[in-house]
Amino acid sequence: MRLHLLSLYAIGLAISGAQWTVEPFGSVAHTAVEASRLVSGMRSLDGQTADPQRLSVLRRRTVQHDFSDESDEDRSTRRARAAAVKHGFQYAWAGYKKYAYGADELDVLAKKPKTTRNGWGATLIDALDTLWAMDLKDEFWEARELVAKIDFHKDGGQLAKVFETVIRYLGGLLSAYELSQDKIFLQKATEVANAMLPAFNTPLGLPWQMLNVTSGVGSSETPGKSSTNLAEIGTFQMEFFRLSQLTRNGTYHEIAQNIISVMLAKNSPTDGNQNYVIPGLYPIDFDMLSGKFTGRAAYWGGGADSFYEYLGKTWILSDFMLERNRELWTESIQAFNQYAVAESNRGYLFTGFVDGAKFYPYTDTFTNFIPGTLGLLSKIVGSNTYFQLAVDLLEGAHSVFDEMPSSLGAEAIRFVRKNVPSDYLLLKDKAKKQIDQYGFANEREYYLLRPEYIESLFYMYRMTGNTTYADRVWKVWQGIQRNCRADEGYVGTADVSVDASVSGALNTVDSTESFFYAETFKYLYLTFADHNVLSLDDWVFTTEAHPLSRKIPFDGTF
Repeated sequence: MRLHLLSLYAIGLAISGAQWTVEPFGSVAHTAVEASRLVSGMRSLDGQTADPQRLSVLRRRTVQHDFSDESDEDRSTRRARAAAVKHGFQYAWAGYKKYAYGADELDVLAKKPKTTRNGWGATLIDALDTLWAMDLKDEFWEARELVAKIDFHKDGGQLAKVFETVIRYLGGLLSAYELSQDKIFLQKATEVANAMLPAFNTPLGLPWQMLNVTSGVGSSETPGKSSTNLAEIGTFQMEFFRLSQLTRNGTYHEIAQNIISVMLAKNSPTDGNQNYVIPGLYPIDFDMLSGKFTGRAAYWGGGADSFYEYLGKTWILSDFMLERNRELWTESIQAFNQYAVAESNRGYLFTGFVDGAKFYPYTDTFTNFIPGTLGLLSKIVGSNTYFQLAVDLLEGAHSVFDEMPSSLGAEAIRFVRKNVPSDYLLLKDKAKKQIDQYGFANEREYYLLRPEYIESLFYMYRMTGNTTYADRVWKVWQGIQRNCRADEGYVGTADVSVDASVSGALNTVDSTESFFYAETFKYLYLTFADHNVLSLDDWVFTTEAHPLSRKIPFDGTF
């Protein structure tokens, strides 16, 4: 069934901390002197700042389950699984060290290094906090010596993709610093952030997708164009906010918040805009010179996912002070529920594309981040309704993995909506057969070691204590072991509907991106690690799974 969401904006938080109530707290304006010092994003769209009573409740609230009643049997099983995942990571890391140490990636099948992210060591830096979490400190400090020597002004013969550089390199370095307190990581974080700043030297301060770090010249990924997408303009907030905190330099935060300000100023559903028509449901395609949306298709998956994720998580990271983020997240999640979620003919909830008033029953694996992020925010604000939506969406994601013989989910699927027979009639025969068999059709049938489903299972397990979620993570890990483990590392699998234990051969996709070490392995391991390791009450994870501390206070200024 579809769920009616309550508004985070229209209703307030009960001091009891149990539920949202219909009696809102009014926002409280700072004095003129205080207001002059506040950083961007502190005020809601009508100029108000966070209510002190609500802040007090939010800051005291815990989200992680109390595992004190864990049975000896469950603890033993969990720790054995953690050891198995750690062993798998060490196997992959040994292959990386043997053939590609310090390089961006290891080409596992060819056993040679690959330069995909300017040669700065994407896998090395992305994996730093995973090494720390797994207590592989010798490997961590060994990697630190290579990190100290990286020159972010040598481009490896490639243009830098600004979005990817920020989430992988900057995020990884910030997390390594917060975990280890070694200042070389903060120094390198500042260096890589500064290397990316010329990308924002545009008429509106909106970033180019690509940057020549030696010349400072930016460009679109499509030559001669100024096109970009929602994720690539809106996924700087967490890393830039934290860098501003740590360096006491507000420039980074202001750059990230300016993007939101421009986007809102240049686009409004009430000004006759033919592309942005549903408040809070932002189109994917964007022009960074005009600041306008250039298409109508809105979606919470690839091309947009981390924009929405960062609306909510940056609010958490700011100690709940960034009122505009809270307000925008509220509007977006309401629009998402009303327009972008549908029930399948098997009774599962899935998200899809929305083009104007039309819904397209297509979803990709990137949308699997939603249950975890939505569940986290639901726990924080005390909304059972939101949390149930997150649970229901995760059940839909689970069906996509669980129905496959490989125990792995396809990159993208199509589904048929309940009571919408035209969805089925328009499909090709192969897709119809899969709909009849599985309840969905694999649109892109490969699995590239992506983490999003595992990520949401991790969140749900840590928040509920329900071992069903941990068991599901373990099943995915077993699927990875059967279908993705190769000589000296792991690779993608070409068809999730075929299991290697039955076929007798791996059907590989030669892809092992750095996120496999940063995200997939981290969420696999943390599901089974002791629960105080990177507790959700102490840390908030970036879109690349880099933990940033929730314990750094923020009063609205840097």
